[in-house]
Amino acid sequence: MSCELLAEYKGRTNRYLDGNTTALAAKQHSDPFLRERAMSAELAIDSPDGVCQTAKVFRASRNDAPVVLCLPAMGAAADYYRPFGEGIARTGVATAVLLDLRGQGRSSASARRGDHFGYREIVELDLPAAVAALRGAFTGSALYLAGHSLGGQLGLLYAARNPSSLEGLALIAAGTAHYRAWPRGSRASAWLYLSAIRFAAALLPWYPGTRLGFGGDQPRRLMRDWGRVVQHGRYRPEGSQFDYESALRTLRVPILSLSVHGDPVAPPGAREQLLAKAPSAPVTRAEVTGVLAHGPWKRHFSWAREPAEMVRDLSAWIRHRSEKALRGAEV
Repeated sequence: MSCELLAEYKGRTNRYLDGNTTALAAKQHSDPFLRERAMSAELAIDSPDGVCQTAKVFRASRNDAPVVLCLPAMGAAADYYRPFGEGIARTGVATAVLLDLRGQGRSSASARRGDHFGYREIVELDLPAAVAALRGAFTGSALYLAGHSLGGQLGLLYAARNPSSLEGLALIAAGTAHYRAWPRGSRASAWLYLSAIRFAAALLPWYPGTRLGFGGDQPRRLMRDWGRVVQHGRYRPEGSQFDYESALRTLRVPILSLSVHGDPVAPPGAREQLLAKAPSAPVTRAEVTGVLAHGPWKRHFSWAREPAEMVRDLSAWIRHRSEKALRGAEV
């Protein structure tokens, strides 16, 4: 599928959308202000190997506002985060850009069709292409990256490889997948569960996460990269010549770690083990309650449908950093 056709394709169904989608659409239809703010632009992004994507852009009212590139969790489509993107733009603090991970949502790549890729292609091809496109579209604007769960992990790897390209990095409900980072009482069960996923991914031509209920459809290589972190806790993307673990140790990009209270997918140990990989980076930590009406597992995702807390804390952090940069420029 060409990038031109991909940009016109707006009807993809997203299994992650829940009942809140209908309510949100009805509210936007009845409220002229929300209906206007819900409108978004699209930005075509071409990776060097021919994979193309269409990012959703939610513009802030200020033309010189910082830009936040938002990356989804494993298997989640970027469209699921639309309320989050709209919320960020509505504050006026930053423009939000929602980008699918390769193989998900609007990406032209597909594990089902036999495309082979892993962490390397996302971090070393897709994200640099996205950043270059954003630099061209928003000349002079400060660029932040916000990643949820696996999106946060991949964002951290991108920052390690390209530290000068970002003003800051937000890790949202993001922790390492290393089984030893889980609470002691659940490590054995976590190991069995994660090992079963690794086994399925190794046995089948591609990992059918949509059918199995975890991670979306993924190619074997991406699942091997994921499994390596599960087993050893180290980031060594298959096919890459870059030493991410060493680069992380010297990373100084400011980090905001946003957690969801009681999140079993990114528990405190997993979040702190991920942050420990970048000991030189200044870290700000904040916790949100999440959607209390939902169970703990669902709260790992459902904050994106009711994102007021995340929008508040992320926007406050960006605003603080923007004001600090402005004061420094005036000295």
